[in-house]
Amino acid sequence: MKKNVFLALIPMLAVSAAAQAQSNVTLYGRINTTVEHQKFQGESSTTGLHSNSSFIGFRGVEDLGSGLKAGFVLEQQIDATNGAASGFERETHISLSGAFGTLKAGNYNSTAYTYTADYISMHNHDTGSSADALFAYVVPNDTKIGYISPDFGGFSFEVGYGFEDNHGDKSPYDLSLRYVYGDFDLGAGYAKWDEAEAFTIRALYHNGTFALGGYVQYDDNGHAGTVANWINGQLPAGTPPVSASDVTNAFDLGDRLSARLVGAYYFGNSELHANVGWADEYDNVADSDALQYTLAYNYNLSKRTKLYGFYTHIDNKRNAIYGGADAGKDFSSFALGVRHLF
Repeated sequence: MKKNVFLALIPMLAVSAAAQAQSNVTLYGRINTTVEHQKFQGESSTTGLHSNSSFIGFRGVEDLGSGLKAGFVLEQQIDATNGAASGFERETHISLSGAFGTLKAGNYNSTAYTYTADYISMHNHDTGSSADALFAYVVPNDTKIGYISPDFGGFSFEVGYGFEDNHGDKSPYDLSLRYVYGDFDLGAGYAKWDEAEAFTIRALYHNGTFALGGYVQYDDNGHAGTVANWINGQLPAGTPPVSASDVTNAFDLGDRLSARLVGAYYFGNSELHANVGWADEYDNVADSDALQYTLAYNYNLSKRTKLYGFYTHIDNKRNAIYGGADAGKDFSSFALGVRHLF
């Protein structure tokens, strides 16, 4: 009897072992914390702990056979200074991939941003107070469907589309192109949502010892969302909030050019980083231009853990509000931090 039961269990154990071999779930994330001395012009300086886009995530993939795979990502942003957490709002999507490329649906970053501004933000991965404050994030991290192409001899592309029902009757969409040739990596992106749109081209040369790159962007009403957030911060409590569409309908910002140049030098476990960004004034907003620059040093204790320090500064002209500052006010921060990837 016992022998028969054991023999009957063998196929079940074999199926279970095969399922384990075909699928897996990975726990990963980033803890990124700084001590920062920050200063907004005209206000008292502050010193404190800051969490820079720390998060915990789960990534899973199942081999469906014949080269087809199903996958998912669930990421939850956390405050590394006190343990507070949001829901799984950072990135949440499901995907299906194969020789045809990858289809995905859910909440994730704009491809036009990922392969341009984010791609060259090397020293702190475009997080915290030293993040790029001038780039026009027309399509945010939000609900959409997308397609990522296979690699065609170094060339690839990605598209994303958000349905009207999820975005206030306005469909955001974006597109990115990428070409890799040896040490050269080129990219371009286009994003549009309602009356806001942006075109960006990006280049990066990286040979392991030093890196040099940058982007140029043209946008029309690309910072209407930034203006809306600033206006809402000035309104009395209980006042109905304004949106980017409200800003555009009430006052057309017009268009502008912006650019960023980045450089890095790698020696031993150390990295020296520098970048400078410039934004022209919007056509219909006089004195709205700005300059941002960052100097940084990273020391890699391992492949996953680094110590770093940086100084960043934003120079806002009379009607510019970049970096969360009031109109015309500058912002600066000196930071010492540690980042661990797991």
